[in-house]
Amino acid sequence: MQTADFLLEIGSEEIPAGYIEPALATLRLRLVEFLKRGSIPHDPDRIDCFATPRRLAVRLAGLGLEQESSTQERLGPAVAAAFDSHGKATKAAEGFARSVGVGVEALQRKATDRGERLAATVQVGGRSTREIFLEDGFLRELLQLGFPKTMRWIPGDSFAYARPIRWIVALLGEEILPLQLAKLRAGRVSRGHRTLAAAGVEIQSPAVYEEALAAASVLVRPEDRRRKIASEAERLATEAGGRLHAAEDLLQEISHLVEHPFAVLGHFDAAIVDQLPPEVIITAMRSHQRYFSVEAEGGGLLPCFITFRDGGDRSVQNVQEGNERVLRARLDDARFYWDSDRGRSSEQKLEALGRIVWIEGFGTVREKCERVAKLSLRLAESLDLGCDPSVLERGALLSKSDLATEMIRDGKEFTKLQGVMGRYYALEAGEDPEVAALIEEHHRPRTAGDRLPDSEAAAVIAVADRVDTIVGCILAGFAPTGSTDPYGLRRAAFAVLRILAEREWSIDLRAFCQSAMEAFAMAGEAKLMAADKVADLFWGRLESELGELPPEIVRAVLSVSTLDPVENLRYARALAAFAGDAAFAALLEGARRCRNILVKEGRLPEEAEEPQRRAILLREAAAERFRRWLADEGLAFDATALVEAAERGLHAAVVAALPRLDSAASDGRPSEIYATLAALGPDIARYFDEVLVNAEAAKLRANRLGFLEDIHYLFTRFADLSRIAAR
Repeated sequence: MQTADFLLEIGSEEIPAGYIEPALATLRLRLVEFLKRGSIPHDPDRIDCFATPRRLAVRLAGLGLEQESSTQERLGPAVAAAFDSHGKATKAAEGFARSVGVGVEALQRKATDRGERLAATVQVGGRSTREIFLEDGFLRELLQLGFPKTMRWIPGDSFAYARPIRWIVALLGEEILPLQLAKLRAGRVSRGHRTLAAAGVEIQSPAVYEEALAAASVLVRPEDRRRKIASEAERLATEAGGRLHAAEDLLQEISHLVEHPFAVLGHFDAAIVDQLPPEVIITAMRSHQRYFSVEAEGGGLLPCFITFRDGGDRSVQNVQEGNERVLRARLDDARFYWDSDRGRSSEQKLEALGRIVWIEGFGTVREKCERVAKLSLRLAESLDLGCDPSVLERGALLSKSDLATEMIRDGKEFTKLQGVMGRYYALEAGEDPEVAALIEEHHRPRTAGDRLPDSEAAAVIAVADRVDTIVGCILAGFAPTGSTDPYGLRRAAFAVLRILAEREWSIDLRAFCQSAMEAFAMAGEAKLMAADKVADLFWGRLESELGELPPEIVRAVLSVSTLDPVENLRYARALAAFAGDAAFAALLEGARRCRNILVKEGRLPEEAEEPQRRAILLREAAAERFRRWLADEGLAFDATALVEAAERGLHAAVVAALPRLDSAASDGRPSEIYATLAALGPDIARYFDEVLVNAEAAKLRANRLGFLEDIHYLFTRFADLSRIAAR
């Protein structure tokens, strides 16, 4: 098979740094999908992706130059309709012959279940790769890369891209692929660095792509630029007498802002280091200016920074002075905020919070803090934690105090320091250091991968604060819908689940959220509807949290449980451990047959549309039936009327298992529960093999249906086993 390397480069105006990595991943994926769909031979492991602010490119080594071909049998009209009474081919036969590219005489006859029909063997595929690439729409389809925002720049053309496209390079081997897009025709001429090598760069073949652009002062691989930026920054930091402050996110961003990184060392007033918290200085550097900060070997910051320009050393002194001038202004603003804010007491900040609206119609931020304080005390008491109530309450009350400061409220780039500045201001105001730590820690986790609060008290406030936010926002009508979640409620719910699971705090989240709603003055009906939405939000996040397990296992447990993340996880993992067990498989099959019969006979209530509403009803019904089993009263069947050996045997096995199930449920031993249920597998399998449930005698049939109904609820007390497929 003949092969050649393929190269496609899309040159444009500067693409935002945050767009590049996702776009590259999508470009690779869409190319592979196109090649698979076209049956073009390729090796996905030989695809390279490249990017700079002005270009996205993909190169594939060893691309097949021709489609894979195969033979297929095509069926045509019935023989009776293909020829007239004189044996002459009809228009139906002639049309079929034309469609498969052969003469009528070359057609075959094939017997099918619909009678004898004309047939033909045709060759599929075998087109050249070049021909397929040049088809209309290939490039437009490939470049639908899912940019957050796009623009159109050609009148009358609906094609959209992150920024206007200025050139296209498309090569198959050394040959140009004359693709056309946005009034541009692809060639082999790329462009070098905008200021260091502005002339066009001819790419003779895909293999020399990197080398050709490197000669034009462009490092086309993002990872090469990252390594150079890191190396140069570390070198300058060492020369300055310190070490580079770790900043992977900044390193990633800068690598997508430059094509030819050149490091510049700048300085600022040394007195600032002692006048401002280090987080403020670092944020002032990073937020808009994208400067790296430098740490002193003994701790703290050095009065210098490292930045990168896209180009060489020409006029570098002017660049350095300009960067220093901009940073000086930002640090002056920060110093003004800091001096103004720390002159106010905690009580003054609390008073100011009373004038800041939290959500229109739902009170002020101070009222939110007061609710969080009460919820925190309630949660700590219910979990029997050793938190100091006075510290916990004070920390919760001051948790949002920095929202009343100039630094956080008006500082723009410093708003991300909420909590951090709250701790500094609390210490400046003479608050207990433990209280100050709670103000900062309760904001964690800020992101999915962020660490959790260190102390129990901070974790309590973190849970209470997020639950109050979720409940309040949903009551206000801001529940997440589809991809819309302006208040980050899904993220808040996920943080709550992470904290509870990490701390192994077992609570009924639905009940806790309902207690949080008590603080809001709204009609009971509105609160009931909101409670379902809150529970569904946590339900969805919990399913994601348990994503390591088979979905059917997770749903089997959640569909009959309270919203207790710790208990849910333990039960789901215990249930998953029985996958593949033969006895348990028999139990699952029995549970499914049990439910199918009862649904058909109308012995089970219809499922509610909302999963949480259904879970509540099912859980309550199962708990009540389990209580009846234990008391041997009020059951839906008469044990003395079980006449067959198999049904008497199943009944005896269930009765014998009840004490073990009750004890294991009381002590929270899910593995023992499911092991006990699994032991019933052979008995229930025998029951369905030997017992006719729909007996002719009405009384006998009713008793057997009642027996199955109670058996169903016995299983459902611990999981809806009918949802799990036996393996």
